[in-house]
Amino acid sequence: MFCDWRQTPATSDALQAAGWTWRGVIPWHKPIARPVRDGFRRECEYILWGSHGAPFRHDTPIYLPGLVEGSQPRGHQRHHIMQKPVEVLRQLVRICPAGGTVLDPCAGSGSTGVAALAEGRSFIGIEITSHYAVSA
Repeated sequence: MFCDWRQTPATSDALQAAGWTWRGVIPWHKPIARPVRDGFRRECEYILWGSHGAPFRHDTPIYLPGLVEGSQPRGHQRHHIMQKPVEVLRQLVRICPAGGTVLDPCAGSGSTGVAALAEGRSFIGIEITSHYAVSA
């Protein structure tokens, strides 16, 4: 689950209240970020991750990065206000076993699906906003 610093406590509570085990936080560094007058750039969001039960143990152990980096698409490449960069998502979907299925309950522009398919995973996307669901 992606969130900024303001929603981290509520997001972790929701994750656990839904029956998931909170496994950690991964910082997402966004090199192209909005400046803040008289303050710090908003160059970071957080990815809270968890599992419903024990984490999957890969046949060949994987070691994923504890920090991901990439800027949101810009200009004509941006199709959704919350669109995430495919290169970041490709790293994240590797937690799912090869041939497994990645679920994105807020599919938006479909970036997670693009990343899942590129990494050899299946994908199920759910989107409530009809014009995104049709175009994704």
